[in-house]
Amino acid sequence: MPPPTAPCWLPGLLAAVGVSCTLAAVAMGAWTDAGVPVEASDAVLGLLYPLVGALVLRRRPGNLVGWLLMTSALTGPYLLAGEYAVRAVLVDGDTGFLPDLATWTAAWGFATYYVVVALVPLYFPTGRLPSPRWRPVARLLVTVVVAGTVAAMIRPTELDVDPRLTNPWHLTDALWPNYVLIVCSMAVFLVGGPVGVAALVVRMRHSTGVERTQLQWLVLGASVLVVGTLASLVVDLPVLTSAFFALGFAAVPLAVAVAVLRHGLFDVGQVVSRAVVFTLLSVLLLLAYGGLVAVVGEFSAGERRFAVAAAAVAALAAAAGWERAQRAVDRLLYGERRDPLAVATRVGSTLDVAGGPADALQALVDEVARVLRLPRVAVVPADPRLAPTTSAGPAPDAADTDVLPLTSLGEPVGELHVTHRSPGERWRRPEKGALDDVARRAATLVWAAGLVADLQASRERIVAGREEERRRLRHDLHDGVGPELAGMALQLERLAGKLSGEPDLAALAGRLRDQMRRTVAAVRRAVDDLRPPALDELGLAGALREHVAAYRLPVPAAAAAGDAPAPVTVVAGELPPLRAAVEVAAYRIAAEAVTNAVRHSGAATCRVTLAVADGDLLVEVADDGTGVAPDAVPGVGSTSMRERAAEVGGTLEIDPTPGGGTTVRTRLPLAAR
Repeated sequence: MPPPTAPCWLPGLLAAVGVSCTLAAVAMGAWTDAGVPVEASDAVLGLLYPLVGALVLRRRPGNLVGWLLMTSALTGPYLLAGEYAVRAVLVDGDTGFLPDLATWTAAWGFATYYVVVALVPLYFPTGRLPSPRWRPVARLLVTVVVAGTVAAMIRPTELDVDPRLTNPWHLTDALWPNYVLIVCSMAVFLVGGPVGVAALVVRMRHSTGVERTQLQWLVLGASVLVVGTLASLVVDLPVLTSAFFALGFAAVPLAVAVAVLRHGLFDVGQVVSRAVVFTLLSVLLLLAYGGLVAVVGEFSAGERRFAVAAAAVAALAAAAGWERAQRAVDRLLYGERRDPLAVATRVGSTLDVAGGPADALQALVDEVARVLRLPRVAVVPADPRLAPTTSAGPAPDAADTDVLPLTSLGEPVGELHVTHRSPGERWRRPEKGALDDVARRAATLVWAAGLVADLQASRERIVAGREEERRRLRHDLHDGVGPELAGMALQLERLAGKLSGEPDLAALAGRLRDQMRRTVAAVRRAVDDLRPPALDELGLAGALREHVAAYRLPVPAAAAAGDAPAPVTVVAGELPPLRAAVEVAAYRIAAEAVTNAVRHSGAATCRVTLAVADGDLLVEVADDGTGVAPDAVPGVGSTSMRERAAEVGGTLEIDPTPGGGTTVRTRLPLAAR
């Protein structure tokens, strides 16, 4: 393949040479006595394919598809060489280098068919393979093409242009090059062709927008080629047979040209669908007809009425299967676009297993995009608290996206954004009905997601209010009621000392003093239960350092050396003033995670990290222990940590640590949402 930096005039020059040689060969074959008529398919290959290749390269320089098509420019010299060889060698009896070169070229120039059939569909339309997994297939097909071409160059037998001509430059008299040529030809047409079709199907099922439309054009051209080939096999008139095959063969370059140059000319999707169905049924009809005629002919001694009956049976079978085949092809190419009930059923079954409105919305957009083969589906809620839910796929062009309003209980709750499969596509009535049903379901889910958000916000406000009230009560009890009760206990103790002369009063004062001391102790316990006292005294980082100071992790290597076990470490940056609820949640979660690491993980190190990022408090507890088994059932500790994070609108994740161990990550919002 010439490099992408090849001169811009080179494709046009190659196409001009190829087309000129083809026209000269056609003229020699038609208007000279010794000329050999050029096959219509050869004329199409030599005239149309180089022009389309040049147009593609002019529009998209460096596209591999264009250079593969440009190999057909060799067809013209191949045909002209055959015409010249017949006249020079067989008519004029010339010998020498030029006649031998022409004869040798006529022996292998047909190899351009191999490139067009085996490689063009594989690389269309981008010039790249569908995925890296196709590289071995591409290498194999290239090897087959090269091997078949080389075998044709060195084969010793007569040529197709005229059996009286033989290859003058054959390298061996053995027949093995002919066998290699036969095997390579069968591999190209029986393996390379279906592989190319499979590559097109894979691309089309995963493509979107312009690329999908381009692929539809090539599928349409390939379908016309198959139909033309079948027609040429059925019709028993040589002129019509050649014309049908030539028209079918011409459909491929024309489809490529439209796909690359004017892919948005009109919507080709419906035409492709019906063309594929017609092609499949035509193939089945031909096979069934041939089989019935062959079987019935054995018993009927060739009576014509049995052949007619066989044709009628095959035609009725094809007619009966048309609708079913159409549905199957539509489902393969475009999903359930013709059956809104099927779309609703599949979407409904997917939503049944969702864990909540947010999960249900994600499942809905993914399933709709998959079932209808849409590039991208998105639900954009009107509530700013709810994030948009989008299916996988590239960001669409606004011009190719339809927006459906979402309404629930008479109130607008958002929008459903649906991207067309190709530019300029219009929804069919069944598709519009399916999307309307999806919009109704999406509206209900968005409304439910709003209720969940309201409930979560109320929960966060309640938890925040509770913790703030506990912090206030602790301060009041610790700084007000507690000292006053302690002072009263001291006064009672002094009173009891002064009443030593009156035993009864002294005993009563002592009892009151003891009761007051018990009350003070109870108040202190209540104060400590309201909120960890270390948080108010030392802050979050200091409180955690004090809490984990008593923990020790066994380190086998250090213990063997007589060293002390490694302590749990706490690393914290500069933290802003925290809400009471967030401070308590972070403390409780970190304390529980450290306790689990010390008791259950067998870790040698454990590290607690506190940081602030994007308006959230990040709490991370990482250890290098045995980790959590994949089939482990969540215990009370992990459940309580998740609940504490959720109470303040945060999230918690428990993941394996790279290199071994477990990491607990928590994000807690600094401000109420």
